[in-house]
Amino acid sequence: MKPQTKTLAISLVAVLVLAILLYVAIMLLSLPQESEQEIPENTVTRIIDGDTFELASGEVVRLICIDAPELGTTRAEESSDFLFSLIYNKQVRLESDIEDKDAYGRLLRYVYVNSSEGEIFINKALFQEGFASVFRYGNDTAKCDEIENN
Repeated sequence: MKPQTKTLAISLVAVLVLAILLYVAIMLLSLPQESEQEIPENTVTRIIDGDTFELASGEVVRLICIDAPELGTTRAEESSDFLFSLIYNKQVRLESDIEDKDAYGRLLRYVYVNSSEGEIFINKALFQEGFASVFRYGNDTAKCDEIENN
């Protein structure tokens, strides 16, 4: 075999091997990736402010019967931090009242989370710890008295 023919054969084999490796790599990358664990939809994934958060489902929830300081005002960061400490990355139980959503499309809910001491009523905890005031708005007031009174 001539040296030129031998070099050409080796080059063709090398190109073929590279093409096969590229094909295998593309096929492996196109396989669906398995997530290590599915996150339940009722898991809190983001705290927006002291009375609003987002779930893994993408829904935004507004706590009803309370009003926490708005971002940029006094105690807003503390209120958000307290809510974070209670519910971030935890599964919550949501309870509706009369209205399902507000004008911004947020779910209006009473929120509960399990802890080592039992279930915590989040709306009430924010008020009791001084991070929110009771705020009666519209028809969603069934538990406002419970939140306000010990």
